[in-house]
Parts: sequence; structure tokens; C-alpha cells
Amino acid sequence: MKPLFLLLICCLAPFVLNAQDCLGMKFKTGTSYEMQSFSAKDKLVGRMVYTIKSVKTEGGSTLINVSVQSFDDKDKASPEMTVNYTCTGNELIADLSGMMLATNEAMKNMEVRVKANKLIYPKSLSEGSKLPDGELVAETYNNGAKMMDMDFKVVNRQVESKESLTTPAGTFSVYKINSEINMTNRAMGIPIRATFRSISYRASDVLFDIKTETYSKNDKLRSYTVLSKLSN
Repeated sequence: MKPLFLLLICCLAPFVLNAQDCLGMKFKTGTSYEMQSFSAKDKLVGRMVYTIKSVKTEGGSTLINVSVQSFDDKDKASPEMTVNYTCTGNELIADLSGMMLATNEAMKNMEVRVKANKLIYPKSLSEGSKLPDGELVAETYNNGAKMMDMDFKVVNRQVESKESLTTPAGTFSVYKINSEINMTNRAMGIPIRATFRSISYRASDVLFDIKTETYSKNDKLRSYTVLSKLSN
């Protein structure tokens, strides 16, 4: 399977770039984004650093390869992983696996085999608009043994307002997006379900959300993340 995959990649012959513009965003190799995570009581509990490793065009789309490394509250690093984004010129297709790992600490040291993985942002956002549902379907393995199946859905996504938001990385014009997250873990055939609400603040010219807040079903703040550094 691996030789065939490599052969297909060679046949496609994508054009690798140092930088590319798409949907008003500039994707440049080496650009990094640091997201700090806090508890509901404003205690720093960790951070994640996303770095664009490569940008290339393929079939009329821009493909962005991003490395992700997470750090705990003692700044101990977890193994680096990779996520991929696709910009078609009409929409940005985001890799949900980064969000899933960020919200599930136990999975960071496991092998994740992804079956479905898509979260779409359209070319333009406007107040009151509804966004397509997103879904991540994956299996997790520990030392080759299957541990669980996971289904992570982002539904009822709606743009509520346009605001100005200031973080340590600067001041941004953002859209406030409300959504519901339904997560089902199935281990040994037994499903464990969780539902929570997410509010994200998204700028039209930045790859990642500027801020994300997570709430329980009864609207109690559980945690939040903010863009703390943006380096070009």
C-alpha cells in the first residue's frame, strides 16, 4: 500500500510553494500559532503550537500541512502530530483531529486512525448564517491493540455576531460562532457519550480560531483557549 501511495503522489506532481494566498489568508511555511488553554478559573493548563510545514497546490486547491505539538501545565511536550488543511478558493476544509486531541488528553499518546475528518468554513461569514456540520470518525490503538471507536460531531453551527476581540497576539475582527459538539466513545462495545457547547471566535484572515470557549450542557464554562502568539 505504501509504495502505491508514493507512486500516486509522484504522478500528481504537486507544486510546492513557500507561501500562498487563499480566501484572504496568507499561508506561509514557518508561520506558527500558539494557543494557550485555560480552566474556567483562568488557570493555565497547557498550550499547543501549530507550525505550517509546507504549502502546495494540487488540483486547483491549496494544501497546508501543519505540525502540532502540545505542552502540559508544566510545559512538558507531547509527541508531535500532523494535521492538514485544504483551501479550495470557495471554502476552507479544516482537520478536526487537532481539536479532538486537544479536548481528549488520554488520546495524545495513542495511534489514531481516521475514517472521516472534515470541518468546513465558507468563503465568507455573515451574521445569522448557518455553517455545515463537521465530523471526525476515528479508531484509537495502543501498542497495536484497538482501544475504542470515536465519533466527534460538530453540529448546529451558526454565526451569531461580528465583534472585536483582543488577545495577547493582538486585536482581531472576529465572527462569533456557536455550535454543539456530540462525542461518542465506544470501548468494548459500550458507548460513552458526551455533549457540550462551543463558542469560537474566528477572523477571516487567520487559519485558526482566535478564541474558543467550551461549555457544559447547562452552559457552565469548562475551559477556553486563546491565540497567544502569531509569528510569521
